[in-house]
Amino acid sequence: MKPLNDIFQFEFEKFINLKDVKKEFISSNQSEIKKVFGCIFIINFFKNRVETKRYYNSEFNMTFSLLLESSYALLSGQCRGSLLLLRSAQEANYKYVLECERRIMKEHDPTLAFEALDYRFGETQKKFLKDIKPIVNNIQFNEYYKSIERNLTYYKKLSGIVHSGSANIPIMSVEYFSNLYQDTILNKDEFFDLYHKVLNEIFLLNYFLMRESLEKWDSYVLYNTLRISFGDKRTNTLIKIVKGTK
Repeated sequence: MKPLNDIFQFEFEKFINLKDVKKEFISSNQSEIKKVFGCIFIINFFKNRVETKRYYNSEFNMTFSLLLESSYALLSGQCRGSLLLLRSAQEANYKYVLECERRIMKEHDPTLAFEALDYRFGETQKKFLKDIKPIVNNIQFNEYYKSIERNLTYYKKLSGIVHSGSANIPIMSVEYFSNLYQDTILNKDEFFDLYHKVLNEIFLLNYFLMRESLEKWDSYVLYNTLRISFGDKRTNTLIKIVKGTK
């Protein structure tokens, strides 16, 4: 079997050579695009891995499809579209992870009852924090609790951007970042920074959802997986959290 990083490189080449993508844009922003693809790649890896795929049922398909559509919109020059799809993916994933946590809890205690979820992200956040408190150690998994809160912060920012007025939807030229501010009220660096942060928070919720399985993983395998998307320090920190080590 090929090393995971080799598979990633192969799949990334396929990704940036999809039909109708903007080649000049990809060439000048390849490192940023690679970060985007890296995060989606490891989400897909965990989704299909024998040890962790039980956390991803058919209802997760919507979240993953939205992530793929958002990344394709990015490569084809649809700035606002890519952020709108990313926000939809974030919203779908937020509810999905909470519903999975609830399902796992009910497997241990079928008598548990939970408040219904609605479309309001802020209300879901309150229920999220309340529901996991009895089962998730807020010291060991403090980063999980922080990610739940950060997701709401970035969701609000995305909402403000995708609902802002614009006369350029979508911008289809390879130079579209020259007009990015008018389209999204973000400059190029801010755009990618926000995109990466939202993707990171989507991943983190899924990562901590899988904590019971990941605790049993070989640290070397987990390191090589996370290293595709994160730096060495961040990778080691995430491993220590699920392993329960300081």
